[in-house]
Parts: sequence; C-alpha cells; structure tokens
Amino acid sequence: MSRHKKPEVEESISPNLIPMIDIMFLLLLFFMLGADMSQRELAGELVLPEAAQVPESKTDKDEGVQYTTINIHHDPEDGSPCAVNANGGICREDGHWQWSIRAKNFNKNTLKEQLQIEAEMNMETVPDPVAKKLLSARNVLIRADSAAPFGDIQKVIELCGLVGIYKIEVAAARPAPEGK
Repeated sequence: MSRHKKPEVEESISPNLIPMIDIMFLLLLFFMLGADMSQRELAGELVLPEAAQVPESKTDKDEGVQYTTINIHHDPEDGSPCAVNANGGICREDGHWQWSIRAKNFNKNTLKEQLQIEAEMNMETVPDPVAKKLLSARNVLIRADSAAPFGDIQKVIELCGLVGIYKIEVAAARPAPEGK
C-alpha cells in the first residue's frame, strides 16, 4: 500500500491594509466632528482680555440651551493692513473693527436683524413679569479682542436688549500664573 504524502501547507502572510485605512478614516472623521468648533468661529486672531476674577465656565452645558457667539475683532473692511494694530497700538478706526457671528461679518445695521432672527429661534414660553412680553431664551456670548473699543461691546449689548435677548455673557481669559 502506498502512503500518500500530506499536502504542504502554504502560508502566505500578508496583512490586508484596506480595513485599517477605513478605520483610520472613521477615527479621523469621529475626532473632527467631535471636536469643539465653537472656538473656531473666527478666521482671524482674537486675544481675549485678561480678568483675575473670571468664573470657570460650565463644561457640562445645560441641555437645550442655545448659544450665539458674537466676535468683535480687528479686520479692516478694505483688507489693507493697519499700521497701528500691526505695531501693537490700539486702533480706533471705525471701519477696522468687525462684528461676526459664525464667521460672517455684520455691521451695526445688519447685526440687529441677525440678532432678531437668533432671538426668535428660541423664545421663552412665559412672558416676563417686568417687561410684560416674551423674551428670548437664547444666550449670547460676546468674545471681544482685548484692544476692541468698549463702545462696540456696549452697542452689541444694547442691540441684544432691543431684540429681547437678556442672557448675555462677556468672555475673558485668566491671566497666566506668575513665574510662567
């Protein structure tokens, strides 16, 4: 009787990279969508003013609370560089300071219209007993550059009040610890 030879096992070890690439793209997409993009609403540089008594912002935002962030930043309308701002000075040219919501610039006239739209998106259900009208439940966060004219911040607060937004916060940064 003849014995049969056992067939030789062929081992071909080659990792399949296609699923690994798919997983990497899914992870990249997950981290991009999960990242906090609220700080990325502004294309330019914004230096917040420092305040020693800044309360910590709540990391766990209340569910259902709607926020609108208004950025006040230096960006000349004509696109030309500002010599005063570039040299570290405080620019007071009226057309050099822009107000933006979600990276879209507004002027003093169009900001009120946009704030009216934002306010109407989230109205309270019960009229305010003092104002005797429905007010907006939307929160507004004003992020102004440290060199921004305070009159611009006052004007934004005034416009918020005119459209019924009363929940207004002004952003500030904590000063760096001494010795660092």
